[in-house]
Amino acid sequence: MKKILIGGCLLTISSLALASQNVGFTAKNNQDPIFIEKCDMYKNAQKNNNIELLKTFVEKKWFEGDKATKIEAFIVKMAKKRQKKLKKAGGYILTEKRMSTKTQPNVSHVVIEWNNGKKSYHSDGCVFKMDINQNGWRITIR
Repeated sequence: MKKILIGGCLLTISSLALASQNVGFTAKNNQDPIFIEKCDMYKNAQKNNNIELLKTFVEKKWFEGDKATKIEAFIVKMAKKRQKKLKKAGGYILTEKRMSTKTQPNVSHVVIEWNNGKKSYHSDGCVFKMDINQNGWRITIR
């Protein structure tokens, strides 16, 4: 029982450490596979309405004072928008997930393409930008 409990605690600590690195994280370049991982994490958090995880993609300064309510409402709005999009599409099939090579060195774009097995085709993805002061990468919330 202790091993399971300890393992569970370690897993939780590792997950929290990983989540704290969703703002200002480092990458080798704008084609690093970490962008696909972060995009998947972000899109799944939206889909599952995991607001606490979504907050880890936003700098902590935005949750101070009067800004906190507005930014959280915006995060919830974007999650609901994604959920509505997925519900409207029905069962979807991932057809492609790749890094765009048509970006500037300070921008990374993950392209996700999918369809619902009918004539409905959707393009999705994530855009990450290097902080202006070169302090790491940040997702563009949308």
